[in-house]
Amino acid sequence: MGFADEWFTFLPAGVLEELREDVGLSYAQDGLVLAALSFGGIVGVVFQAAADYVSRRALAALGALAYGAAMITFGLADGFWVLFVAAFVWGAASDAFIHGCEVALVDLAGPDLPRALARVNAWSSVGDLLAPLTLIAATALGFGWRGLFMAGGSLMLTYGVWLTSQRFPPPHPRGEDAHAARDLLAVLTDGRVLLMAVMMGLFALLDEPLLAFLIAYLKEVAGHGPGMAVALSTGALVGGLIGYALAERLIPDDSPGAVLAPSALATALSLPVLAFGPQAWMVVAGGLAFGVSGAVFYNALQSLVLTLRPGQAGSTGAVVSIIGLAGAGFPAFVGWVADAWGLGAGLGLYVAFPALLLALTLVLRPGGWP
Repeated sequence: MGFADEWFTFLPAGVLEELREDVGLSYAQDGLVLAALSFGGIVGVVFQAAADYVSRRALAALGALAYGAAMITFGLADGFWVLFVAAFVWGAASDAFIHGCEVALVDLAGPDLPRALARVNAWSSVGDLLAPLTLIAATALGFGWRGLFMAGGSLMLTYGVWLTSQRFPPPHPRGEDAHAARDLLAVLTDGRVLLMAVMMGLFALLDEPLLAFLIAYLKEVAGHGPGMAVALSTGALVGGLIGYALAERLIPDDSPGAVLAPSALATALSLPVLAFGPQAWMVVAGGLAFGVSGAVFYNALQSLVLTLRPGQAGSTGAVVSIIGLAGAGFPAFVGWVADAWGLGAGLGLYVAFPALLLALTLVLRPGGWP
């Protein structure tokens, strides 16, 4: 599921310039379309919390079907609002699809969850890497961006149908006094969850929209051709794949929080090189380091979030997502800054976030993490 989601989720970021030129968008509107994927999480958190109570198979399969339909609509869009609504539905459907599978994985993996997540995330990184390679191949073959979205949507619809035939572990019975709203309130008042939610929200900003503005910067400011700009950005994706491959060995099963501070420090040092390296090889090297350190950080934090409150992985993830929505409009703000002061200024806004992450990891000593 991670492979499919990351392969397709990157595509709007990779065609940022094409949307601006073909559909007639500004950078601010480009940013809003990217942000709409996150805004869909407003609805998606309901599906995420529901994974503790309803059929995970139904959530995953229906989410995948809606995901595919939204991709096809995106590929057919001829204006900003159709793109925005399609992206919103896409984001909500992605939450149902991903978290239906992810909460089931918590039960399937048991104490081996950090290693299982590392393997799942490694496959996600393969999808991350395949997406720009798909764009490069499509550019070389003269295959338009609309065809990519329609073909991808058709594949996702097929995947959703296949998921209906799979067996998923059922939700945990929580007794006669189980009450979703009360359970969710208990999660909301857990200070550990809130701290991790802020950290996850900050890290989530360093995803596809960052690469979208990086690719645009490499094209429009650094002077690279479209294929080369996408190729240079793949350093971060390759680094992510390497990082998840190493995560099984680097993250202690009994204390995943111990690696948060060093990986956050490495992320803070490497992101400026990725964004503004004056030579192509420096952009690639910075991307590799950023990808490795970010993968280790995310895998450790994800393990903590999903195991912090046993039997409430979905509800905990929903609270994390709710708080993370505070940054959903950030790509639109970056686009507004880029329209006003240039792509370099917009891209530069991302550089401060790893330092904030590092500061938050130091709020608790490694021994204090669960």
